[in-house]
Amino acid sequence: MKKQPTPAATPLEAATQAVYQAFAKYSAPAVGTLDVCTACCMDADLALQMSHLPLRQLTQRHFYEYNDSAKSQVQPADEIKYLAPRLLELLAEGARLHHSTELYLDRLGRCEPGSFSATEQSALQGFALAYFAQGLEQWPAASDSLFQGDNAFTILLMWARARVPLEPLLQHWLDCESDASTLNFVDACYWDYVWYSNQMGNAFATDEVEYQRTMEEWLSKPVTRARWTEKLMRLVDTGPTSSWLPAGAVDHQRYPLPERISAVFDAMAA
Repeated sequence: MKKQPTPAATPLEAATQAVYQAFAKYSAPAVGTLDVCTACCMDADLALQMSHLPLRQLTQRHFYEYNDSAKSQVQPADEIKYLAPRLLELLAEGARLHHSTELYLDRLGRCEPGSFSATEQSALQGFALAYFAQGLEQWPAASDSLFQGDNAFTILLMWARARVPLEPLLQHWLDCESDASTLNFVDACYWDYVWYSNQMGNAFATDEVEYQRTMEEWLSKPVTRARWTEKLMRLVDTGPTSSWLPAGAVDHQRYPLPERISAVFDAMAA
């Protein structure tokens, strides 16, 4: 009997393994040095396990409490770089890693500037792009989707807080031809962008000046607006007459999808 060929890795699976390779040289933090508060924030046994369990055995619960704990303003880079591969692997598996998606990767962004080598930065960028690209093809963004029910701007803010450049992700989105990626743009713009003032609406973006600048400049560029106008026109012209929602999915009752598409189209074409 012939051995069945091993299925090719998806881009996200390949990007996950690339992160493991890029950060392979780092060791677990010494017992008692993990940057958490075990007095009231994180279970002491879980903190201990993060120092002595094999990295791939750490679970969603470990990282949820780790991320939710009181922490230093500036993060210990070697600790973060040791944990990053498993943190991102769990993210790719749909794990809930904090009470707010925007803060899932906040610890990465708190390391000193220059902490990550070019190889490490490239691995993080590659993972971010693969994660974002896969999530854009899932619409609506249900709670069991890669984006866990959040809109795409929330996901971009998560990466911005990790200090991962957004430009490659935004360019990929602009280049996408799928209906799902365009519908994700509709929902992100409709719910998370204040058109009359050209401002991002997410409260976690308030102190993220670079994120606000990047997004607001991108959304206001003539080339961006023209491209989204083109894609929205094509979506309406070629799509179903009633709804793009899959069977069994329930749309927002007060602000139905056709209204959201129309509002975003008008804003982009203005």
